[in-house]
Amino acid sequence: MSGSNGAVDKILVCVGPGPSSAGVIRFAARRAESEGVKLFAVYVEVPRSVLLPEKERDRVIDNLWLAEQLGAETATLTGRDIAEEIVRFARLRSITRIIAGKPGRSRLKSILQGGPMDRLIRICEEIEIEIISGDSGEPVETPYRIRPQEFPWSDYGTGILFLALATGLCFLMYRYFDLSNLIMVYLLAVLVTAIECGRGPAVAVSLLSVLAFDFFFVPPRFSFTVDDAQYIVTFVVMFAVALAISHLTGLMRKQTQTARLQERQASAMHGLSRQLAAARGVEKTLRIAVEYFSEIFNSHAVVLLPEEDKRLKTACGDPSLVFVKDVVRQMEIARKAFETGETAGWGTKHDPENEVLYVPLQVADLVLGVVALRPGDPERFLLPDQRYLLESLVKQVALSLEMEYLAESGIPLKNSAGWKRVRTGSNAAPEE
Repeated sequence: MSGSNGAVDKILVCVGPGPSSAGVIRFAARRAESEGVKLFAVYVEVPRSVLLPEKERDRVIDNLWLAEQLGAETATLTGRDIAEEIVRFARLRSITRIIAGKPGRSRLKSILQGGPMDRLIRICEEIEIEIISGDSGEPVETPYRIRPQEFPWSDYGTGILFLALATGLCFLMYRYFDLSNLIMVYLLAVLVTAIECGRGPAVAVSLLSVLAFDFFFVPPRFSFTVDDAQYIVTFVVMFAVALAISHLTGLMRKQTQTARLQERQASAMHGLSRQLAAARGVEKTLRIAVEYFSEIFNSHAVVLLPEEDKRLKTACGDPSLVFVKDVVRQMEIARKAFETGETAGWGTKHDPENEVLYVPLQVADLVLGVVALRPGDPERFLLPDQRYLLESLVKQVALSLEMEYLAESGIPLKNSAGWKRVRTGSNAAPEE
């Protein structure tokens, strides 16, 4: 289709951390499919995004994954203004329509504070904008199981240790320094706790620091009674400053973690690309892939390729480390992943309790084989931020494998025997 200005229609859907975002994405995918136009899915990461609860950050990743599975080209943008980044991306890609979810805030709050959607409507003149509720959408069915995290008792214990050390140091200083200097020692304990243990333990140490300072050093000592009312102000200011320190330090800590993760992912992609570009032959390509998957995801890996009769066989890796028990059952799950082109096994919707994860090596609608991964540490295997990395690396290996087969045989893969052709999209199913 073409827009009013003669340009080919393209749709952009805005992805967010809200529970209704999945419904908006599905609506946009159906609209793009019915009209035969290209779909883009965009999430804008602003500085305050690092303060989102982990559940909401995981939901963003799941929503982007859902959009990609429904055929969208996904992108994560970084900036300070959500609306400006969306409009800039839309104009760069010549997008004619934007579909976004209705803000979940009350009408009064929207009028008083405004919001990204209000600003988007104001600054987006030439692009059509459609706002929908998204309430009818089903929740995202996450491809990999997100295991609940245990309460970080050790971090809180470490924070209390820092508090005890600060209190001990204050006892040594008490005879020689004013009380204001002791406050600085407690604030230092809060800072160190925020850096080493995170924001939660730092907030707890902030409160305990005020109580410890009052009990041990403010007259009358060893009592929570305060003779001089001015110390009430001191406690409030001390607690407020401690909270601010813990908040800012926690923010910097999360930004550092995000930067390190992005650096590791970029390094992994670059390293695999470089080695695959230098490799010659299917065997060498598969050996590099198995080594990378095993190292990056702390797992045992094998690659299964089809024979002429489409039965899968181990082409690279040690199967005894992956298929520890019930080999027949494992091969059935691998076969399911190969035939459907969908990830199966560990934590997926197909046999989620299985101990091995099977990821298809897929190029367009052609499945070349399956990568099988057995986690070395199931509790830390494929954290939400690693899912895109796994899918990207698998696609990279699949493309390299396609090129190697073409170089060796000179026959396009679609004319070769053994491969499995599947339908792509949200209702992927095997095509016999």
